[in-house]
Amino acid sequence: MSGSAVTCDTCTGTNKPNTAKTACVPCSIADCASCDKENVCAACDNNKYLTPTGQCVDSCDKLGGYYADNNVCKPCSPECASCSTTGAGKCLSCPAGKVLKYTSESDISGGGSCVDECKTGAGGCADCGAVIGGSKYCSRCGDASQAPLNGNCAANARTAFCDTITAGACTQCANGYFLLDNGCYKTDRQPGSQVCTAADTTGKCTQCANGMTITGNSGVCPSCDPSCKTCTKRSDPNACSACFSGYYLSGTKCVKCNTNDGSITGVENCVSCAAPAGNSGTVTCYVTQTPTVDPADPSVNKGGLSSGAIAGISVAVIVVVGGLVGFLCWWFVCRGKA
Repeated sequence: MSGSAVTCDTCTGTNKPNTAKTACVPCSIADCASCDKENVCAACDNNKYLTPTGQCVDSCDKLGGYYADNNVCKPCSPECASCSTTGAGKCLSCPAGKVLKYTSESDISGGGSCVDECKTGAGGCADCGAVIGGSKYCSRCGDASQAPLNGNCAANARTAFCDTITAGACTQCANGYFLLDNGCYKTDRQPGSQVCTAADTTGKCTQCANGMTITGNSGVCPSCDPSCKTCTKRSDPNACSACFSGYYLSGTKCVKCNTNDGSITGVENCVSCAAPAGNSGTVTCYVTQTPTVDPADPSVNKGGLSSGAIAGISVAVIVVVGGLVGFLCWWFVCRGKA
């Protein structure tokens, strides 16, 4: 009818309605519900989440450092490696060198804060020999009657997490825990969940978080190569089955998002991505980040100025000072003659 506004609910081919539903625009992005501009997704299908680069994913977790809010992936607080929502006290995991301190031990779903890793002598710890996810945890307590629980010294009488304590270390954990570096850990919370996802009644791990199989009854998870999140062979960079955020899986190895590999092309400044369909073409980039000044670069000072900029400023200062000195000399000479 003349004068009526057109409402566009469905489109042909790969076109999708724009947000206002007034027109169809080219929109070939997978799982995208609407595009405001050509191939720029504005909203994703139900149960999908919009990334900062306009892609649609089934979980914001794969971006690393993002959480889901109304079908949009939003950044966590910089202190967190992952989080439940915005805020420094909502971390679910921490970057290397930091450890998670839960806000409430009775309800860990809300997360907590990232604090400094284990330091010898602090919190009653005599040795910080356990390393999980690049962070140090206690492996022996100064009090012989205590033992490490989830990476911190604790009195066994209160929680009964260790069946056998010797000189501040546990040699056998109780049911519901697994033994790692003289300490007992839970599988459903940090930092134990990074290592083990299931334990038996004798305090040993039975299922590894990195996908590896435990040999015999040792309860010890073999390590993947540091480049792999999960793997099929111990310490082999060419046996990865999944990668950490910032890398994509190319065959059986993990490659940085900004790096080319074979028929796969990386994206400059991309810090979270997935390999292209069929392992050919450009990676699907979820997050980009503008590079900052490298403090190790000898051509850059601590203030972020390049050596060229410093040289230019120095010349300008010399010219100004020289001109001022010359003027003063002329002034006093002229006055002397007068």
